[in-house]
Amino acid sequence: MPAPRDTSVIVRAARLYYEQGRSQTEVAAELELSRSNVSRILTQARDRGIVEITIHDPDGPPRRDEALEVALRSAFSLREVHVVSAPRTPGIDAVAREGAAVISERAAQVRSIGISWGQTVQSVVTELETQHLRPTPRVLPLVGGHSSLDQFDSGESVVRVLASRLGARAETLYAPAVLESATTVSTLRAESSIGSVLEAAAQVELAVVGIGSLGVHSSPKVLDLMALSDAERTAFEAQDPVGDVCGRFIDAHGIPLGAPTDQRVLAVTFSELLRIPEVLGVAAGVERAPGVLGVLRSGVIDTAVFDTDLARELLARA
Repeated sequence: MPAPRDTSVIVRAARLYYEQGRSQTEVAAELELSRSNVSRILTQARDRGIVEITIHDPDGPPRRDEALEVALRSAFSLREVHVVSAPRTPGIDAVAREGAAVISERAAQVRSIGISWGQTVQSVVTELETQHLRPTPRVLPLVGGHSSLDQFDSGESVVRVLASRLGARAETLYAPAVLESATTVSTLRAESSIGSVLEAAAQVELAVVGIGSLGVHSSPKVLDLMALSDAERTAFEAQDPVGDVCGRFIDAHGIPLGAPTDQRVLAVTFSELLRIPEVLGVAAGVERAPGVLGVLRSGVIDTAVFDTDLARELLARA
């Protein structure tokens, strides 16, 4: 067996075994050693730190970046931040698993949960494991429905799937989220079956929201559904919108926009969101950074779950 100082033999054996995939018998033949000597050499390679073995579990919990979390909490006065990544896993999947873990922890502590829409929110709900809570929290939609925005491929809405995972019953808002007429929005809000659900949604203890960025993912769909005229579109763009939450747009400074878009959404208002005890915002991907930055500056988000790439981009822009 080579002496501990004979590093070249240890490195050669390790490369043959770990990098080239040779068996210990083949390594022994190549180096003209016994198989038992090769086994001891490989053990020595690990003991001396020449070889490091890392296990990446794609189904394991995401890894958190404490330094980025501290920086984001300080930069945006957030109550709690989870910045996560997982080996060989897209950022949205890591955020989905972590977001689901946060909801699972909170669900037993609150009496009511509201939820919005979007790709990331759907991913979070998909990752949520079934629980049997007693008592069960009320589960309410923060915004009206639309097949292209809040439904899974199965046809089930986000709010119904969330409720089923918590062993609860969903309270449904039987009205579209976005309309072409401000008058129609006003009329629908006056309907008791709709107004009562929105009133209850505004008083939930935990709100789970996706954070949109203008021109990315669901934001263009929201605008298309509003069917803005050329003049309205010009007025909207003049307000320098960057992102949205619950279908309500904000500018880069975090100021909610008014007409024409604010009057076309059937959802809890921005001021109502601000009064909810905890708003959990989830987002993934650097392309969302402009919108997420604006929403963070609005102060509406209390707890955030982001992937590491988005977190770094937010801090760079801030």
